[in-house]
This record gives sequence, C-alpha cells and structure tokens, in this order.
Amino acid sequence: MQRIVITLLLALSASGSFAADAAKPLNLLVITADDMNADSGGWNGNTLGTTPHLDAFAKSAHQFVNSHVTVPICQPGRSALMTGRVPHRNGAFGFNPIRRDVPTLVEVLRDKGYYTAAIAKTAHMAPADKFPWHAIGEQALGKQPTKFAEKFREMLAVAAQEKKPFFINTNICDPHRPFIDGSGKMAKGNELLDGAKVVKPNEVTVPVFLEDIPRVRDEVAQYYSSVSRFDVAFGLVMEELAAAGRDADTIVVFMSDHGMPFPFSKATVYLNGTWSPVLIRIPGMQEPRTHTEFVSSVDVMPSLLELLDVEPPAGMDGRSWVPLLQNEMQPDRDFVITHVNTVSSGKSFAQRCIRTKDRALMFHAWVGGPNTFRVEAMSGLSFAAMNASTDPTIQARVKQLVDGETLMLFDIAADPSERKNLVNDPKYANDVAELSQKLLAHMKRTDDPQAKAFEAAIVKR
Repeated sequence: MQRIVITLLLALSASGSFAADAAKPLNLLVITADDMNADSGGWNGNTLGTTPHLDAFAKSAHQFVNSHVTVPICQPGRSALMTGRVPHRNGAFGFNPIRRDVPTLVEVLRDKGYYTAAIAKTAHMAPADKFPWHAIGEQALGKQPTKFAEKFREMLAVAAQEKKPFFINTNICDPHRPFIDGSGKMAKGNELLDGAKVVKPNEVTVPVFLEDIPRVRDEVAQYYSSVSRFDVAFGLVMEELAAAGRDADTIVVFMSDHGMPFPFSKATVYLNGTWSPVLIRIPGMQEPRTHTEFVSSVDVMPSLLELLDVEPPAGMDGRSWVPLLQNEMQPDRDFVITHVNTVSSGKSFAQRCIRTKDRALMFHAWVGGPNTFRVEAMSGLSFAAMNASTDPTIQARVKQLVDGETLMLFDIAADPSERKNLVNDPKYANDVAELSQKLLAHMKRTDDPQAKAFEAAIVKR
C-alpha cells in the first residue's frame, strides 16, 4: 500500500498534479451539504450566484460530475458513505443501524491513530459505537454558520494539541427543510440568516424536472436562500482550516448527501435524487481535472483510504478513484447503480436504477403494493401545488410519481427531466435488455433481496 501511494504521488507530482510529503500522514475533512441538488452550485452551471465559496473551492479541486449517491436518503445514504457498502450489504436499508460486523471509516481511521470528530447528522450514523467519534458537534449547529465554524475551530485545536492527524466530518444542514422563507426567517424563527442571501421567486429558474407554477417557484426560491446559507457555512469552515495552517496537509472532500427535497428528487432514484457530484482537493494538487466517469458514494471510503495510505477493510462494494486521479481508465465506469428501500416513514418503497450518460432504467418494486408513493420531500408547497393542479400535464406528472410503473426506461439525452417511459418502445428494446442484464448481475452479485422480483418483472414485460 505504501509503495502504491508513494508511486501515485510521485507520478502526479512529476506531471504537475500533486506535490506532497508521502511520509507525513494527511488529514481528512469531509464536508457534506444536506439535501442540495448537484446543479445548485455556480461551479456546476447555476447562475444565481449563491455559492461563491463553493465555486472558489471547485476551481482548486478535482470535479466528479457524474457522481451519484448510492442511497438518496439521509441515514441509509450516510451509512453507505461510511461503510463503502450498498445498503443490503451494510444492513441499513432505511433509518436503522448498520450491522455490527461491518467496519466504518471512523473505526478504521481511529484505529490508525486519527482524531475523529463530526458536527451534526451523527444521529444518522448508527449504532453509535460503530461511529466512535472523539468529539461531536450538536445537530443545532448545522444551520448556524458562525457557531458551526467555531466548533470546527475547537476540533482542529484539539487535534493539534494531541498531535494527531484528524478526520473531521462537517455536515452542514442547509438546504434541508425548513427553508429560509421570503422574509428571511425560518419556520421555527430561531435560526439566523448569518449573511445568507434571500432569493426572490422572480430570480430563480425552476429546475426542469419540476413545474414552473407560482407555489413551486416560491419554494424553489426559499430553497436557494438556504443554499446561500450553506455556502456561508462552507466558506467559514474553509477559512478556519486555512487559519489553522491545515489546508496544506488536508484532503478536503465536498459532496451532498442527495438531491433537493422536492418531488422526483430526494428519496427517489430519479436523476435529481441521486446526482451529487464530488469535489476533492488533495494537498499539493495542481491543474485539477473534471472527471466524467460514473462513480458512486460507496467509492468514497476506498478512495480516501488509499490516498491516506491506510489498508482498506475487506468487503467494500466501492472502488478507489486513484486510477482515475492518475488519468487511467477503469472498467465499468460508464454506468452507476442506485438504491432506495425503506423511507423516513418506515414504509418500503423499494427502487433500483442503472444509469448511463444517455439512459436510465428504473425498477419500482413497490408498484401494485398497499401504498401509493409518499415521502417527506412531498410535504412542502411544491407537491401540494402540483397535486391541486387541474392541468392534465401536471396531473399526469403527479400520477407518474404517486402511482408509478414497475419498469421505466428514460432517454436522458432527449428527456432530461425523465417524463416519458420508453420501456415498451421497440426502438429501445436493446437498451432495456442490456441495462437489465447489468443491473440483475449487480443485484445477484451483492445478494440484493429485490433480485428475484426484478427478474420476474423483466420476464413479465
């Protein structure tokens, strides 16, 4: 392992990409946004100007623009991130603990002498003894940028005092609901703007997968106000890292835990549920690149362990990105597979998706069961407005979400908002067959409990 990492760093340094002291343990800072869409940052195409700090960071980082979270729901998503395993192999199908025999990133790095700490979202990493943080910042800090940064400063100081390398997971809780409303206040009335921009409805472009009607536009504006406060917190964290003199020896990773909390996003395997591009900055890095390969959040743990020169535990489903960072090819990076099982209500709405650049094949195992689709992301203004609409097009869109279809194929190039199901169109028969074969192979290889149901659905079609 040591030889591999030294070779990597020397090779990339010689090519002008990295310059690092391979003998000195690197620190690790993982920053997550809560419920933030992939394209909400200016670095990824948004023109609102609400993410100046994230955009500045993106210029100094490798960008993985086709990264998808394995599970687009808070707790099971973080369980997959911290274990490198898909949900049915770590045990966290929904809001339940991982299995005790599954190693976590926190355990591995703590055993290697790292000071480990986290701010917010720790309740979504369970059981607690499998995530043995030395220090925890409470959940309330997640929407208070100044206090959040102060807690991060304390953690950096403790790591320095103890002369340990650190792994700190800072989980900013914006733009998760409740949003900043149009008056600049929160529903609870006790969180502060802290310098965030209040976005007006007439300033936003409604994402194409939503309906551009007044109440949706209002809520999208509120969401972007909360994105702005996320960026304030992100900027303050990066300032603290630099002020402590640790930005030169710390790997920094940014990602969102999944898409925005709106219909056809969070808690679904639609594009805007799982798409969460990753930014990663490695000490001494120059000339960062944009990577278009499809990668998954289960890849994060094996990638970081290799970069930190720490032996990975057996049993992870993810693969290291180090070859990609070396500008090498990796097989099977032209597709990604995503999962949903149980949701925050405890109900099962099992979904699987295999996604490529131009196609997405989805399996909705819950269709025909006792419940129509309902998740927390449908509790706001947007779904209520869509559901009340008399417009036949919007009514059909609501039916697509609530009633669903067992198998769905979308031509992403022609239909980026994933509205027209082409699974029975003869012109796409080869796509359906090829993607079905790959998804089924993955399901069987990982002992997915939905494998038989998916195979039956393919045959029935």
